[in-house]
Amino acid sequence: MEKKKIFTAIMAISMLIITFSGCSSNQKQSYGNLGKGDESDRPEVEDIVIDNESDIYNIGDEIQVKNVDYGTNREYVAKSYIVNSVKIYDTAAEIDGVQDKLTETDYYMGADPEKPAILEKDEVACGKFLLCDISVKNIEDEVCTVGDISLVYDINGVCQLLGYPVYFSNAKDNEHGIYDYTLVQGQSLDAQIGFCVDPALLQIDNMDLNKLYLSVNFNGDEENRQFIDPGLE
Repeated sequence: MEKKKIFTAIMAISMLIITFSGCSSNQKQSYGNLGKGDESDRPEVEDIVIDNESDIYNIGDEIQVKNVDYGTNREYVAKSYIVNSVKIYDTAAEIDGVQDKLTETDYYMGADPEKPAILEKDEVACGKFLLCDISVKNIEDEVCTVGDISLVYDINGVCQLLGYPVYFSNAKDNEHGIYDYTLVQGQSLDAQIGFCVDPALLQIDNMDLNKLYLSVNFNGDEENRQFIDPGLE
């Protein structure tokens, strides 16, 4: 009788161990799968299109950069840009004072948007280069940066980000914070920014210059996203 009781107790304990082990295994499996949904479950990247001609500005137009104070939900104009002129050069190296201030940058055409490729400074210097003369006025901006201007390319009606400036004439530090500058609120300055527009480096076959746009707040809210037609031919 005693042996039977001992055997029954051992069996009960064994069942409890198996049950808890199973629960623990299931919990680990559940937690391990959190955030790892199937590819089909992941949201698609929104196509950015120019659906309104009023979103397109021309050389000489003033473009206002709007921000929102999320503490008070107040929308305000942070600064304004005017693109005064643009010019394409065969290489950046032929422009006085530009090559030494070039920086390497991410580029996105032909690359995984999650892992953009890098354009080295030496590559940029030898490729076609878009130089833009701009005027900027600080209206109510706390941190001034030209990083909110980017170059995009229209592919079948959808705008693809090419990259950000590889040159800024007023950069404080070429290696760190190339896009940032100091400008007191209410004051203006004239500067130059430059972009790589070399088809081979950007991996664009038969590039159509008419499909190149400058964009302000390209990755921002749709209502504050604006495009500038540089009028390239």
